[in-house]
Amino acid sequence: MNIKHYGLLLFAALLSGCNNVVDVQEPDTEVVPESAIAAIKTSYPDAGQFIFKTLIKEKLWKAKFSSQANTFETQVSPAAISGDVFKNSADAGLYKGLTDKLKISGGILSNLQLLEKATDNAARMQYMLNGKAQLLNYYVLNDWHIVKMAAPYPVESYTVEVSDVPEKIVSFCEAAKIELDSSQITVNEDQASKRTFIVHPQAALFPIFFDEAGNLKWIAKNSDGTPLENKPNDKVGSAALFEKIKAGYADFNVYNTLAFEAIYDDLSSIRYVFQRKSGAEGTRDFISETQEIFVNANSGEVIFEQYSSYVFR
Repeated sequence: MNIKHYGLLLFAALLSGCNNVVDVQEPDTEVVPESAIAAIKTSYPDAGQFIFKTLIKEKLWKAKFSSQANTFETQVSPAAISGDVFKNSADAGLYKGLTDKLKISGGILSNLQLLEKATDNAARMQYMLNGKAQLLNYYVLNDWHIVKMAAPYPVESYTVEVSDVPEKIVSFCEAAKIELDSSQITVNEDQASKRTFIVHPQAALFPIFFDEAGNLKWIAKNSDGTPLENKPNDKVGSAALFEKIKAGYADFNVYNTLAFEAIYDDLSSIRYVFQRKSGAEGTRDFISETQEIFVNANSGEVIFEQYSSYVFR
């Protein structure tokens, strides 16, 4: 923010005390409504030291605040907390112990946040591996530690309404008979504030990716209506593209037929699936790991990567 704008920062006295409330994103003349602060104080009465970042003007902010010697982060609308609440933590021992058991070992954990009021010890954090920042999510499922990672790492990620979506996306979904009103629509922003719109139709297995202008980047759908056909990795796309993608997954050597190529108009969308298993199945030493790579075959761009692993508790 330019220094000439500092005088426009909002300092609000609310409820029981004086709280420093700062909106750190342009336009910094926007005033965070007192109702948004009150919504946080309903659950955290002693909350203070608020820092807000505008995600959608006048509709949604990322809010950071302190309460009972802890710091928290969430998303808030003008009248309510509208996202999960995470508590910042520096205790990464459990997660480091897990990643050390996996093929993804050797990375650096940072920005650890624990999901507040979760019963499954859920957490999210940044995992830097081989120069690539990824979002690592952890939770417990029955007898398993679950680790899921997604790349690219979003600096911001938030849910939007249809009214916040570019008209080009709305028009595409209407033509493709994709029901936007019942879909989850997420925006991911990268370090350069470049946005990707991710539409996940209800009951669909795979999301649809659009750039910030609304251009289609990846879709698991054939425009002629034919069903997708699962195949081995080397049977979809070009041989050169497959060789390029598989170079980083030499140890993911479990044969599978889960890959596919979708052709929508002139766009080729490919999903490669690499799997790895270690330890004896049925024992507590067994570990299953999977890498899914979503590729725009026209440009060769990797649109999205998703890693998942299951480790006995």
